[in-house]
Amino acid sequence: MVAFNFNMVAVILSFMAIRYSATAVQHIVGDANGWVIPMNRSFYTDWASMNIFTIGDSLVFDFPTGTHDVAEVSKDDYDHCHVSNPGSTIKTGPATISLTVAGDHYYICSLEGHCLFGQSLAINVGNA
Repeated sequence: MVAFNFNMVAVILSFMAIRYSATAVQHIVGDANGWVIPMNRSFYTDWASMNIFTIGDSLVFDFPTGTHDVAEVSKDDYDHCHVSNPGSTIKTGPATISLTVAGDHYYICSLEGHCLFGQSLAINVGNA
C-alpha cells in the first residue's frame, strides 16, 4: 500500500512538472514587428494588453545586433527613458529574458531617442 501511494505521488509530481513546462509561453515582443521603434507610441502597450504573462514564460526581443538593445529598468527609469544600471543592457539580439519574478517589469531600448519614440514595454507577471 505504501509503495502504491509513493508511486501515485511520483506520477502526480511528474505530471505537474510536464504540465508546468508545457504551459510556459515564449512571447515574441511585438509579434512579427519585433523590437523596433514603433509607428505608434502605444504599440507595445497595446501588444502587452493582449497577452498574459506568468512566471516561467519568457520574452524574446527580436532585433538585429547593433540596431537596438534592451534593458530591464525601474519604473522611474521607464518613465524617464533612462537606464540607471547600463551593465544590465543586452546589446545582442535576439535577446531572451526569462520571467522568474511576479510583479511589474519595465523594459526600454537605451539607444538615444528610441524609448522616447515608444520603444518601451511595461508588463505585469502573474504567478503560474
